[in-house]
Amino acid sequence: MDDPVVYVSTWRIREGKFEDYRRFYAELVKIVDANEPGVPAFLAYANDDATEITNVHVYPDRATLDRHMAVLGEQMGLLPTDLTAVMEYFEPVDVQVFGTPAGQAAEMDQRLLESGVPFASKRQYLGGFTRPPC
Repeated sequence: MDDPVVYVSTWRIREGKFEDYRRFYAELVKIVDANEPGVPAFLAYANDDATEITNVHVYPDRATLDRHMAVLGEQMGLLPTDLTAVMEYFEPVDVQVFGTPAGQAAEMDQRLLESGVPFASKRQYLGGFTRPPC
């Protein structure tokens, strides 16, 4: 098994789009929950004035992340080469990646980096664990 991959990303919500984003994310959560039992954490938080959100997504290995990218493409039409569907709701503030994504996730990361999104990564996994819910 390879190392886990964790994304922590912050996004500025476009004016008047918070409720639209909330509905979009609720649908996304339903799809991930129904189709990706291997994803241990898929979380989003908003600031008090609903102008910024932060996502925390945890994948136990690259294969689970690859499956996630496939589900996003199949179920929601979200592809790493075209993020316009979600960009109508927000704009990137910063993206942090812990671990080493591959495949479509790495392609998406590269596109964000090339577009000037503040992007940080820590690729060297030192160890640790996740637990299933009790």
